[in-house]
Amino acid sequence: MAEPIYLSLVFIICLIAVYFLRLKCLYILFIDAFVQNTALPYMYTSLGASRGLVASLLVSKEVLLAILFVWCLYVWQSDVQRPWPKPVVILFLFTCYCTVRIGFALALGDDPTQCFRKLRVICLPLLFLVVAITTACTEPEFARRFLKQMTYLLVVLAFVGILMFLLPARDFWIQHANMATYGLDIRGEDPDEVVEGEGIRNTARGRDEFAFLAPFRAFGTFGDPLAMGFALSSPFLLFGFAYKWKWFTWVALVVLAAGLFATFDRSAWIFVFVGSLFIMFRRRKYKWLLALALVPIVALLTVPPLAEFAKYETEDLSWSHPQGQGHAESIVALYQRGFTDPGNILGKGMKDEVRVITESGYGFLLEHFGFAAFFLWMWFLISTYRYLKLRDSGHWQIPLVSEAMIVGIFVVMHFSHYPFSFIGWIPIWYIFGLSVAAAKVPVTAYGQAVQSRGRGMKNLLPESGAV
Repeated sequence: MAEPIYLSLVFIICLIAVYFLRLKCLYILFIDAFVQNTALPYMYTSLGASRGLVASLLVSKEVLLAILFVWCLYVWQSDVQRPWPKPVVILFLFTCYCTVRIGFALALGDDPTQCFRKLRVICLPLLFLVVAITTACTEPEFARRFLKQMTYLLVVLAFVGILMFLLPARDFWIQHANMATYGLDIRGEDPDEVVEGEGIRNTARGRDEFAFLAPFRAFGTFGDPLAMGFALSSPFLLFGFAYKWKWFTWVALVVLAAGLFATFDRSAWIFVFVGSLFIMFRRRKYKWLLALALVPIVALLTVPPLAEFAKYETEDLSWSHPQGQGHAESIVALYQRGFTDPGNILGKGMKDEVRVITESGYGFLLEHFGFAAFFLWMWFLISTYRYLKLRDSGHWQIPLVSEAMIVGIFVVMHFSHYPFSFIGWIPIWYIFGLSVAAAKVPVTAYGQAVQSRGRGMKNLLPESGAV
């Protein structure tokens, strides 16, 4: 548990940083998120940092994001002075409803810790989106420059992640950066969420089918293969479909692809695959689309470990009595009883024990928060897609990438509530924010200042081949 003195210092430092650096605090926020899950276990294991200090540093990114969010609300009200885009309003309604539902669960006796954790993940998309949109509207040149810098940084972190996947000995993490002890003592994780004998989180346990490559899944500085997989997804799509092809583009794509593969994160693979198919379809590159669609089929037929990897998920699948365990069974259980369970009308509360459909993001919303949360979330996704499509002229490529990622969200939400994750999804939400801010919407008389700001926004997102 965070000690009050350390937590107060973290809050004061974050407050001072936002006061002096303003939106440039995004550098601190992103770097903190990308390295925290390995830096803090190292401090706790090898440097002897106290639990209070490490716990306070753990929440530093949330504290910084919350202060930055409040600052952006002030800037929007004082400088931008126009209504929020419709997707933000819908996401605000979604967040408000879920917050009220958590309040009722807390009043009815649910565990405060679990309620706080649900509140944290539910609020993250709104906070990210507001910060990104405000950045794009008030500092368009900085927003565009930061996007490029973030993309290149993730390529470097992908390379570092590959080295951390291949080089360390099996006992490296338990000796130098014990993530299992850190998870139990600091993060409050359950024992089944870590592998104490190897010093890693359970999600980082090596896949048996690929044990000949390394004993662990790649997690790099992100500390978790799921976070690393989704964090590398957006730069892969940007380099592949939005940025101008240069001599290093192939190098960046190979590094990102290798990093994605080494995470063995099937959801991130599917996210990138679906997004790529969508972009090729929208661009009418049907031959490339067909070729890409054949890649997983050929891989499953020719690479035995991949075939075993896929078989693992489906071998115990029951269509008549799905147990809701594992991705495939959870999808069947979601559509068989997720929408007919009376307990899902208002949700069953914030306790983890109420989950029957354990591997489903839609099941997460239904079982914890009820139908209203599910429908508001779907409304937000559809509204964002339509909002972006209004300004997609075929020459501006990043909004098209955002539309592709929205389609990817529709798919991967069948597996878990990934979009509510902090570390892996802040690049994705940042790109969404830039795209929404640059969207062409019907304009009435906003005044000269807003018109001038709109002209600046024209150059926010690069045309194809402009970056």
